[in-house]
Amino acid sequence: MNTLQQCTPARLHHLQIVSERPETMVEFYQRMLDLRIVEMRADSTVLAGPARAMIIRRSGGGSEPHYGYAMTDASALEALKQQLSGHDLSYEMINDPLFASGAIVITDPQGRRLAFGVPVQSDDYTGPPARLQHTVFQTTDLDNVVRFYVEKVGFTISDEVIDADGTIMVVFMRSDGEHHTLAFFRGSSNEWDHHCYETSEWNDIRDWGDRFAAAEVPIFFGPGRHGPGNNLFFMVTDPDGNRLEFSAELERVPADKPPGVWPQSERTLNSWGRAWIRS
Repeated sequence: MNTLQQCTPARLHHLQIVSERPETMVEFYQRMLDLRIVEMRADSTVLAGPARAMIIRRSGGGSEPHYGYAMTDASALEALKQQLSGHDLSYEMINDPLFASGAIVITDPQGRRLAFGVPVQSDDYTGPPARLQHTVFQTTDLDNVVRFYVEKVGFTISDEVIDADGTIMVVFMRSDGEHHTLAFFRGSSNEWDHHCYETSEWNDIRDWGDRFAAAEVPIFFGPGRHGPGNNLFFMVTDPDGNRLEFSAELERVPADKPPGVWPQSERTLNSWGRAWIRS
């Protein structure tokens, strides 16, 4: 099978999130992540910054979250459309203000929506390095969800975390050369787990930690180092309780590397100490 990494690399570009208090969320992401308002709509605000962007919509009226993956150009997007059709996976056109016309959205077996398109906003924003890089979910149907993203969409498994009984508990998947741009934890609910911003080096982790400390936004997990991906990290939350991870030194993976296997343990999720174990 032709994978995204091999044929049509895709990187996480932006998020569309839904909130009951969008004004508060807009203010937070402007202040803490240096996002700027680039468009105001009746039911949403479009924000962009240095290698990160977001659409914040008000709850209700059919608002749905989605997760936007950027293609390199229009020809890559067309190739992806043909690949999806060849795998009997239907897609819909989507009007996404951060993508050029022709963008599409797919829906996975549990209703999550991933959009693919060609970015339109400029990159002339300033601010500390923190590139939107991956998003993670908890799922009650890990096996079928992973099968969908690997067999239908073209993601590649980088690492799996397995418990003592041999059950796969976590799957990290990539759509380009970085260790994961999407991951799933087996859990008791279907929910958005977190999204991550990749920085340039350890000193950036320090600086982002200082920024959140100055704003009295506490770290709830980390700092530490993950086993899968080998990246340094810490996590905070936004006003809605959505989890943000800041990362550095995420592993790059050759297209032909077989999946790694890790034991389900605190040390796998944080080799430096205590871990946050999902249930």
